[in-house]
Amino acid sequence: MASASERVCLLMGPEHGRRQDHVMALRDKLTKQYKEAPEQHKFYAFEAPFTNILSLLQNGDLFCAHKLVIVNNVEDYKKSDLDLIKGYLKHPSEDATLVLVSDETKLDSLTRVMAKDQVHVFWEMFEKEKKGWVIHHFKEIGLGLTPDAAEFFLEMIDNSTDQLRMEAQKLLLFFERGATISLDDLEHYLVHSREENVFTLFEKITEAQFSKALEVLKKMVASKETEGIGLLGGLTWQFKNLLAFQIKLMERNPAEEAFTQLRVFGKKAQGNLRSGARHYSLSDLQNILVLTAEFDQRLRQFKGEHHGQLLELYLYYVIKRKGRLPETAEL
Repeated sequence: MASASERVCLLMGPEHGRRQDHVMALRDKLTKQYKEAPEQHKFYAFEAPFTNILSLLQNGDLFCAHKLVIVNNVEDYKKSDLDLIKGYLKHPSEDATLVLVSDETKLDSLTRVMAKDQVHVFWEMFEKEKKGWVIHHFKEIGLGLTPDAAEFFLEMIDNSTDQLRMEAQKLLLFFERGATISLDDLEHYLVHSREENVFTLFEKITEAQFSKALEVLKKMVASKETEGIGLLGGLTWQFKNLLAFQIKLMERNPAEEAFTQLRVFGKKAQGNLRSGARHYSLSDLQNILVLTAEFDQRLRQFKGEHHGQLLELYLYYVIKRKGRLPETAEL
């Protein structure tokens, strides 16, 4: 007879990729144990009362040996649902494994009544770990990555391991196994692999065209291929380049010499920097970088369905207000 800790677990934290790895390992373990893959069910707390899930857990099924039931966003459950979960913890079904999932790192209402080996918190990697992880993962899938390309990749992509893996897999469609990808290769891929992307958005920003930038952003959000945090990471990279270019110009360096020093060789990228330098002063760019960091924090505090609105507000403050927030922040 399986113990409660084997039939119910709580997976928390912001690191989606490693959380998913844990679920896959659990699924493999159950497949080996029951000689067939478990029947998998996935729910979200905001749309599925636990009373419905409880019925699924407690009712056996003649057509499957075991059920794997995953409930996301359990932090959204009200007290009545949490009480049902606590009751189920005392007598979990032998025929099902329940996986409770939350982006939170603290959930006292559940962790107080669960054994330590039932609770797993998956934290984001430390900054110093990310570069090494990315280079190692590229080696695993048969690609090399130069150190500066790895840094750029991390700036452009949301740093959760699931997003990093997904974007790395896409590169296999453009580069042969065994290839070493340089920064120039990666920039070229990211510019040309999508119809609308962070580069086309930055172009509209440097031209100070709010309506067109908004249009690009809406297409990106609608495509669901872009994570808000990764988008701001990509813009941060480019704003830092623009700031460095503006400093070079203020130091009386000719534009062509500045491009060489900053290793900006593409005509499109050079055009964006020239345009951006005309529309945004040094202090504007400093304000914008602070603003971008502020909105990065806001995105991490809100659920994904609100990110589109936050990013639209971000563009307004970048283009219309040059990065300056009112004294009382309208966030």
